[in-house]
Amino acid sequence: MEKGREKGQSTVEFALLLPLLLLVALLTIEVSLVLHNYLIVTQLSREAARAVALGSKTDNEITADIMTNPSWLANTHFLTGTISRISILPVAADRQQGGTITVSIPYRVSIKRGSNEISLPYFGKPINLTMTATTTMRIER
Repeated sequence: MEKGREKGQSTVEFALLLPLLLLVALLTIEVSLVLHNYLIVTQLSREAARAVALGSKTDNEITADIMTNPSWLANTHFLTGTISRISILPVAADRQQGGTITVSIPYRVSIKRGSNEISLPYFGKPINLTMTATTTMRIER
């Protein structure tokens, strides 16, 4: 085969593989952002459980803080989803020193770029994930 034709062949192969390589790179970045959000929400649940276990805040105060301004608990400026309801069990009346407290925070992530939701190819459905971060701690007060 001629040397010039081989160069052209490798250019065509590269042109055919480039979209696939870009898709894999962008998918890797998107998955890492979702996992980063999960780690932040997990930290939120840990800090909330700690505040309840120490008795420094009431359940209503913690729920209100997480729903309105979660930055008091963790570095949340990268959060891109929504926190819906927060579960703190057992209820305040049933807590005893030495018992356990469990805080669950569900977090819904919609993968968006700009104002457009991204849809799964060939399925036409938006990418929506719901993750739940749960922390259990010993009550110390």
